[in-house]
Amino acid sequence: MNKSDLRRQVAELFIVRASGFNLDSQRLYPNLEESNSNLKRLLEEGVGGVIVLGGTVKELEIRCNILKKWSGRPLLLCADIEEGVGQRFYGGTKFVPPMGIAQIYKKDQTLAISIAEKIGYFTGKEAKKIGLNWLLAPVCDINNNPNNPVINLRAWGEEPETVKSLTSAFQRGVSRSKMLTCAKHFPGHGNSEVDSHLDLPEIHHDLSKLEKFELIPFKSLINQGVNSVMIGHLLFPKIDPIFPATLSKRVVTDLLRIKFKYDGLVVSDALVMNAITNKYSSGKAAVMAFDAGIDLIMMPKDIDEAIDSLTDAFYSGKISLERLNISRERRKKQLDLVSNEADFKKEDLNNEDIKNKFLLDASKFSNSIIKSSIFVREESTIKAEYNDINLIQIDNFDQVANKFIPALDFPKAVGFKNLIIHPLGISPWGKTNKNFLELGQFSNSKILVQLFVRGKPFIGLDYHNDHWIDTIEKLEFEQRLSGIIIYGCPYLFDKIKKTIHKNIPLAYSPSQTEEAQNQILSRILQSKTTQKEIDKESSIEFTD
Repeated sequence: MNKSDLRRQVAELFIVRASGFNLDSQRLYPNLEESNSNLKRLLEEGVGGVIVLGGTVKELEIRCNILKKWSGRPLLLCADIEEGVGQRFYGGTKFVPPMGIAQIYKKDQTLAISIAEKIGYFTGKEAKKIGLNWLLAPVCDINNNPNNPVINLRAWGEEPETVKSLTSAFQRGVSRSKMLTCAKHFPGHGNSEVDSHLDLPEIHHDLSKLEKFELIPFKSLINQGVNSVMIGHLLFPKIDPIFPATLSKRVVTDLLRIKFKYDGLVVSDALVMNAITNKYSSGKAAVMAFDAGIDLIMMPKDIDEAIDSLTDAFYSGKISLERLNISRERRKKQLDLVSNEADFKKEDLNNEDIKNKFLLDASKFSNSIIKSSIFVREESTIKAEYNDINLIQIDNFDQVANKFIPALDFPKAVGFKNLIIHPLGISPWGKTNKNFLELGQFSNSKILVQLFVRGKPFIGLDYHNDHWIDTIEKLEFEQRLSGIIIYGCPYLFDKIKKTIHKNIPLAYSPSQTEEAQNQILSRILQSKTTQKEIDKESSIEFTD
């Protein structure tokens, strides 16, 4: 085989990042997402997969067809959809984060398992309709470390049995929609305090401890026939003291392939993450990952360098051509499961009326889960007096990007004045004591505190929010605390719940969506007055 043909075969095993938007100027992360010209070139040269983010569901449907046309061959089209299609693509259904379902599981196991399976089904079916064929979910990590900044709400629980039961249910649901799935981040990212997007986490567990805890959900999904397993960028010194799991034969080959007898697709986490790039070049990382036993290489920092280096490794005999053929065959086997165009054309969702009913059912189901997952301790009505403040902390501007934001509009309608805190804004914290707000700037106003807090990739130290506990205690002591609402992090909520008096209105939702805000605020504010005022203001702002 000549080197050019070999390179094309090698390129099949790489996955590149692209925007779900159609125009280069719309890319949300141009440093990570290939331009259209480069993307077209790479697909024509044989690159076998694309991971997408951003855009509307309709745009993505068009986009996926374009990508398949550029490729001219079966293509893996995937996304990190862990909380419904709407998590990544505008207009899709958003579901409560997995940790919220785990909280339901504590109260009603049967209900939670049923919810998880339905989420899998709705998510898979909706994702398939917009052109994807591979969900990079479920997260099988057990979030047994509350200081974990990156897994956190993405996990299906804090105990092996909970995560095993719920991820297995999610997997069953997705399988009914004929989509590929992915168990991640093997052998377990839940007990880290470092985000692998920023640095390499170390987890000091030996294999015996992993088998009794972290590996239980992965074993379950492997036995259930999960289509792929993603390896996390994690260092386990007691298993391999030198190489991170992604580049470790002891983890990928000895543990996953041989001990667990897994013969499905194994994919790396994104090689562009700092856990890898801080030490390894794109070319070296790609060769080492493949040599460790991985089949598909996700998002190297320099895609051409990575393909060329792996091609050279095969051409020189450093890695056998047999290994290349085995990985290509594994990829083909999975693609064949989801590439039947005749079956796709028979899909109910190709009928517009059926599709609309499906999306409505998904939305209603999502709203019902929110209702089951929210907590309101006191049903007493919060009333605003002159100059009272609705103080909101956000960590993502998308949380206040829409025209109608219940967390802002509902309190405003009953008399609160809105104040938004963001890590990039002017700090309201004291210069001498970082744990306290400079309350002088709020005169004697009472304060309704709404906190949007969750662990997620790249959040780093901004995830730590314990300073709010001292601030809330001070507000309560000075009788200036109207109420508290936490959206997202259950750990901060639990700490605050133990701290403040039971007469202080307190509410929590694992979901941060407008619907979650609506359901909570309707219960603790004057809902009828609020809705009337909001409708009145909306009619004024309807046009310019």
